[in-house]
Order: sequence, then structure tokens, then C-alpha cells
Amino acid sequence: MKTQLIYIVCLMMFFISSCSSLKTAPETIKEVTRKVESKDFTVVVNYANPMRMKPIYLTSEYDLRIKNDSAFAFLPYFGVAHVAPMNSNEGGIKFAESMTNFTVMPNKKSTGWDIRFRVKSRESVYNISMSIFNNGSSMITVNSYERDMITFSGEIKR
Repeated sequence: MKTQLIYIVCLMMFFISSCSSLKTAPETIKEVTRKVESKDFTVVVNYANPMRMKPIYLTSEYDLRIKNDSAFAFLPYFGVAHVAPMNSNEGGIKFAESMTNFTVMPNKKSTGWDIRFRVKSRESVYNISMSIFNNGSSMITVNSYERDMITFSGEIKR
């Protein structure tokens, strides 16, 4: 009897914890849609996939933030740089600049959005493509003339 009681209690705790931690899909879709349409969201990245290297799990918090007509990036860079930065402390992809050529379109399968824009900073010109999916996950591709392309994966911050 005691074993059955422990089994039932564990089963109930499992169901309660699994139900309370999940958001329903329509709520998540509405939240992500609102953030994308208002151009006010932050994507926290947890993987980097350099062009000529293996994917790298990121242990620190890096992000790309969109706020109105500006983009703010604090992203690492791994890969081949064709032009080295003048200051060795200025590694990575860092900028806080206004965006140009900003476009948002639903993706082909209607599972999210494709966002493209360009940022011109002191060091470089970055062409950024983002795919944001209805579940909040995202892929970011950063291209520049001075470095090989790099792709990041992460999620919209809630």
C-alpha cells in the first residue's frame, strides 16, 4: 500500500509540474508575434556555428536586441577574419546602431518570420538575417566583408 501511495504521489507531481511549466501554443504565438511586430525583442543565443568550425555551445550570455529602428549586438565571433581589428579588445560582433533595409516577412511555411537588415558600425557593415519561429526559437546569420559568415541559434527572451 505504501509503495502504491508513493507511486501515485510521484505521478501526480509529474503531471502538475509538466502542466504548469508549459505555455499553450496560441499564447506563445501571440507573444512572439507581438514582439516581432512591435520591433522590441531580444534574442539570447546559446550556440554559435562558424563557417569553418564545429558548432560551439556558449556558456556566457550573448544577445542581439532590436528596439524600434536600432539594433544592439553583443555576440562572440569564431572563425576566419580577413581584416583584424585594430584594438585586440574589440573582438566579437558588437554594435549599437540604427538599422537600414529592415524587412519582416512571414516565412514560407507560416511557422514564424524572416527578418533582414543591415547595420553599419565604425568597424564594419553587417548584413543580418534572422528566422524567428512561433515557439520563440531563432536562427541569426551574420555576414560581413571582413569576416566569414557565422550563424547563431537561440531564443527570444521572455
